[in-house]
Amino acid sequence: MAIAVVALTLASSAPATAATLSESERGAGLWYVDSLGISSAHAEGLTGKSVRIAVVDDGINLQAAELRGAKIRVHGNYCLNQDTGKPFPADSTDGNVAQHGTSVVAMLVGNGKAADGGKGTLGIVPDAEIDFYATGPVVTKEQQDSGWEKVCPSGRDKADGSWVGDAWEDAMNDAVKSGASIVSVSLAGSAISFRDGLVYAAAHGVTVVASARNPGNDSIGVGGYPAAGNGTVSVNAVGPDNKVIGRSVDFEHATQLGSANMGVSAPGVRILSIGRDWAPKIENGTSYATPLTAGVLALAAEKYPKATQNQILQSLVSTTDASLRDGTPSWDPELGFGIVSLPQLLERDPGGLQDLNPLFVSKPSDSRCLGPRDSEQPTTMKDCYWAQLPTAEQVAEAASKPSATGEPSEPGTSEPSAPPVFMIIGLLLGGLIVIAAGVFIPIAVTKKSRSGRQKAFAGEARTSDGSTSEVPFARQHPTNFNLPNLDRQNPPKPNGDEPRGPVIK
Repeated sequence: MAIAVVALTLASSAPATAATLSESERGAGLWYVDSLGISSAHAEGLTGKSVRIAVVDDGINLQAAELRGAKIRVHGNYCLNQDTGKPFPADSTDGNVAQHGTSVVAMLVGNGKAADGGKGTLGIVPDAEIDFYATGPVVTKEQQDSGWEKVCPSGRDKADGSWVGDAWEDAMNDAVKSGASIVSVSLAGSAISFRDGLVYAAAHGVTVVASARNPGNDSIGVGGYPAAGNGTVSVNAVGPDNKVIGRSVDFEHATQLGSANMGVSAPGVRILSIGRDWAPKIENGTSYATPLTAGVLALAAEKYPKATQNQILQSLVSTTDASLRDGTPSWDPELGFGIVSLPQLLERDPGGLQDLNPLFVSKPSDSRCLGPRDSEQPTTMKDCYWAQLPTAEQVAEAASKPSATGEPSEPGTSEPSAPPVFMIIGLLLGGLIVIAAGVFIPIAVTKKSRSGRQKAFAGEARTSDGSTSEVPFARQHPTNFNLPNLDRQNPPKPNGDEPRGPVIK
């Protein structure tokens, strides 16, 4: 089964290091602060206090200057080194391992100061609590040639010593069960890696915010999950000109891919980020728009603590620039429901809105399931244009089961089990899919059948100050909602069995 990986970040022609990036250039890369109205929210006292956000990404560098003072718990890497059998370090100063995850987290809790004392990434929710789940580095072509599995394993079978598990899948599963109300994912890949996590999230009221695929050839052939999942907040990126990333500066002629269930759009072009040398760098991609959107939702949750996640999502889609302009929620295949408007979202108390996820399709009879080229309304969710996974039935079944928060398995061991054929069938028939924020170059990998599917080694919950703590578990509300007819075009749609990877450009 072919599976590809991609980070949602795009190459930039901008200067790459602090030595060539002037203060004025850095200031220009902070345009998202004024565009979203972040300073005004902070002045109102809204900084993400008491809100927990889980981030699933490759790795993190807690020593990065922009992350000093942030509240970050790092959960040990799920990816096993296939030479040593031990997990790769989750907290690393190696830019090849941790640059993307560090940059994504900085969009949430960055302090605005770079290592040289100049301007650095400023986070939208600097006081939020971050739970970071490290998926580990993508297996390189050289490592594959030396005999490594192409999908990073999370354990070994006790019986024959073979590699088992999927680091991405296990990290996602633990993230949605962490107790965080919002999960931000800047990765894109096959539904197989995200199915169980998306079903659980939908059944327990956890909001998944994920990156849509970036435009251009790098994203062709890459799976669209978890962003393509039913009920997921799929995020696209826009530039300072409010144009979508494929039409904004530097990417005017790139082919749009996105997702059929595009949720909203947020700043993600010419963003002041962090380079692999840990110096300020201008970057582009849905990977950066995703954590900003997660932060927008977190600020609304902080201001309106009695509102449910679903009510906040209702307010999100009804307060975008397009919805305010048209007087009602309207949808576009590239921008989704429009560009997020933090001031308008914070101005309106969502407490009186329906407690239903406006991005979740519960039945194939929903108008969103009928694609622009379909002649008949689908009769099953596997043919739904908007999204196939998860189905309302899967969500209801998951919600009815007792919540289990057992300890994660130790790395390197797993009891044999039946081949995961039933999981593949389930993915094709229904499930939940989501995409993370970010845009990396896609890397094709092959996922072989494995005899075991253990829960990954999560390691110790470690904070940036070195202390450890237990992560409480939270159960919330199921989601299910239908929207009125929407005019849509026909962007490429993931089929549930495609490559995966971080989303970075």
